[in-house]
Amino acid sequence: MAEQNVFNLMQNDEIGLLWKKIYQLHQKTKIYLLTAEEISENGDALIQPLKEHRDAYDHIVRIFASTTKKVPEGYDYYSYIKGNLEKAYGHEYRAFFDTADWLAYNLRHNLRERINAIPYNKRNQLIPNCKETIKLLNQYPFEISNLRNDKDI
Repeated sequence: MAEQNVFNLMQNDEIGLLWKKIYQLHQKTKIYLLTAEEISENGDALIQPLKEHRDAYDHIVRIFASTTKKVPEGYDYYSYIKGNLEKAYGHEYRAFFDTADWLAYNLRHNLRERINAIPYNKRNQLIPNCKETIKLLNQYPFEISNLRNDKDI
């Protein structure tokens, strides 16, 4: 299939919507990933979301690489493109949740350090309901885990 035909298929409403979802999720993930890197102790990057981005990119490249291969007459390019975009979206989705987990960890860690730097007897003056706040910080990962378990991508 010629590249122009692939671009024509990309104009399909269903495929266009997949592209938009991939782009929007990628942009959100990128923002959170950069934020997490900034607040992490050493400015470290988490490799897992980057791997997921790489894998998503691989599916997108496959779409365009298919134009250079000889394929059987009547090959269903629409299904091939849609399938690869759905797989790319799955990788972007996992990158988002991996990034969200890492960002949440770094934020909780940062908050705990700040709270621990406050003398114990002054914590309630500076942080209303300090003990309850710490309990919520400790429960947060379990709530995120439950949200994640409800997603099947």
